[in-house]
Amino acid sequence: MSDNPTIIEILQRLEAIPYDIRLKLSTPIKTNDTPPIVIIDIDEASLKKDGRWPWSRKKISQLIEKLFENNTAVITLDVVQSEKEENPTIKLKQALFELQEIMPDWIDTVEDKLDADAYFAQTIKDKELILGYPFHNKLLSQTGKLPTTSIELDTNNLETLTTINMVGYTANLPEFTNNAAGSGFFSIAPDADGTIRRAPIVARYNDQIYPSLALETAKLYLLEDSIKLHTANIGDIQTITHLSLGKLNIPTDAQGQILIPYLGKRNHFNYLSASDILHKDKSFPELENAIAIIGTSAIGLADLRPTPMQVSFPGVEIQANIIHGILHPESIAYVPDWTEGATIISLIFLGILMILVYPLLQPIYLVISGIALLVATFSFNLWLWSSHHINLPVISSLLLIMAISSIYVVYHLLKENRDRKQIHDMFGRYVPLGHINKLIDNPKALSTDGEKREMTVLFSDLRNFTSLSEPLTTRELKTFLNQYLTPITKIIFDNQGTIDKYVGDMVMAFWGAPIFDPKHAEQAVESALIMQNKITDMQDEFSQLGIDNVAAGIGIHTGEMNVGDMGSDYRRAYTVLGDAVNLGSRLESLTKYYGVKILVSEETKQQCPNVVFRYVDNVRVKGKQDAVMIYEPIVMKTDLSNIQKKLLERHQEAFDLYLAGDWEKATNLFTKLYEKTNESLYQLYIMRIKEKSTKAPKNWDGVHTHTKK
Repeated sequence: MSDNPTIIEILQRLEAIPYDIRLKLSTPIKTNDTPPIVIIDIDEASLKKDGRWPWSRKKISQLIEKLFENNTAVITLDVVQSEKEENPTIKLKQALFELQEIMPDWIDTVEDKLDADAYFAQTIKDKELILGYPFHNKLLSQTGKLPTTSIELDTNNLETLTTINMVGYTANLPEFTNNAAGSGFFSIAPDADGTIRRAPIVARYNDQIYPSLALETAKLYLLEDSIKLHTANIGDIQTITHLSLGKLNIPTDAQGQILIPYLGKRNHFNYLSASDILHKDKSFPELENAIAIIGTSAIGLADLRPTPMQVSFPGVEIQANIIHGILHPESIAYVPDWTEGATIISLIFLGILMILVYPLLQPIYLVISGIALLVATFSFNLWLWSSHHINLPVISSLLLIMAISSIYVVYHLLKENRDRKQIHDMFGRYVPLGHINKLIDNPKALSTDGEKREMTVLFSDLRNFTSLSEPLTTRELKTFLNQYLTPITKIIFDNQGTIDKYVGDMVMAFWGAPIFDPKHAEQAVESALIMQNKITDMQDEFSQLGIDNVAAGIGIHTGEMNVGDMGSDYRRAYTVLGDAVNLGSRLESLTKYYGVKILVSEETKQQCPNVVFRYVDNVRVKGKQDAVMIYEPIVMKTDLSNIQKKLLERHQEAFDLYLAGDWEKATNLFTKLYEKTNESLYQLYIMRIKEKSTKAPKNWDGVHTHTKK
């Protein structure tokens, strides 16, 4: 494995996690113990009683003889006998030679009797015994003698066969290999994480395919003469599909490996201590017709391996699990030919399902749905495993679910945050920032209960907007309104106003809430003056859009109003209500009648000491009994010019005459003012006096009643 694993290698490592979980969830497995498999354990007690390993082959021979005396069917040695055992008579001869002593006649006879290797070779001859040996995939060494293979191939082209190729071996001594009923390799390479999950049951060395120790043991137990290896052509290569052992078909992967069908944790099989068999004068009924595997669980002999079941698992019991699996191939989980197609279909199905459903769910339900999909996917995979022994990869599906679920959860959270910001920005165009933050920080502030306070309201409406907008396309109209409303809104905000609403070209704003402002009336009037100047400055921009002579009327009134977050559970707005608000709207409507740009009430004028006003009328608006004196703001006092001052003096003189009932003199002054300014306001009063009379009636109070809104 490279230091920088590929995506495939990473997925394989991740796939091991659900594989191990499935394995643990499906074990322990109860068996009918057919055939019985017994582990003859060279355990700590055996090493303590019979000495450290390696034992003399004479002792191993005695152990083998004891096993066969108990009618053991097959004995398997999970140890290799690759080196000759030194005969003690060799040392005796060497000592006599050095002492120049005469060799006794009996020494050759004793030498033959003390030849443990010969004794072992003779012991295993004609017995049902399988020897084990290791293959090496890196060590280029050849020790001992390999057996004659019992594998029959359905192909002669080994060059393209996808077997595991070995480069060296440490086999048993030739005389042992020749006398044994068979031999098989016990080499098992762990996965990338060091865990043993799969085992090769065939391997290639040079031009031969050799069986594993477990496979050769099963062959001998079943009294079969050979093992058939089946292949299939995939492109230019040949892959292994399965092995046949008599009537048994053993599924493998393309390299001839099986997933080890662990039955449970260690000690799942029956263990017998080797020293008990050697020294106890009794029979062992559990050995009758059993497969006995001689191996070790002793810590010092370093044959404990990490497995999905346990971190320290005896290698000899791994062989026992493999043998049991080969003899019961239905217990071996396998990867079917349609795996890739099923994986792709499942990924597509899950992807489409989540893409269709997830946009409809809130983050909490996304998390719940994601967990449910994970559980359902893994449960279905576990069912295939436990019920049909199908090993389908599941990590890609789980990763897809987690990835898409995480993306949608993050997306929805970001969207909620974005929507929150958008709402903040959206309402920030209408409501002061301080109020928005107050509502965000304290949701309880959202209440339909308003409060009553003195405030100033402003209404602004474009003149003849309907006729102006008729020749415009929808896009042009949108552009025009944006171009008009943006600077108007900025002016209101710059003067601490709150936008209540837009209704087409109409703008409604108020001052004095939510933050109390003692200069709310003056702020509103100053905003109106700046707004009118801005509209004048923007005439060239409006002309480029094909709109000329854009003008607006503005009405302002100060009085007690109800203000607050008002509305229903479905929609609410921070707004103002009351008669004072309605009067502000009426004043805006009257600007067109009087031919002025801005009209304010007496209440507003009284709170604006820094603004210069001129009297316009004393009116009784439709729906109201009380008369209201209305004024037009002209300019801030600091900006008043001498010409404006003189005109205002003449203006006030004319209206004083009008209100005093001296209409003849008033008409003369109105006429002179009209000739000088061409303002329609003066023409209006000239016409009003002519319509009424040349003299004011006795009950004259200066009030004009409007019958229209």
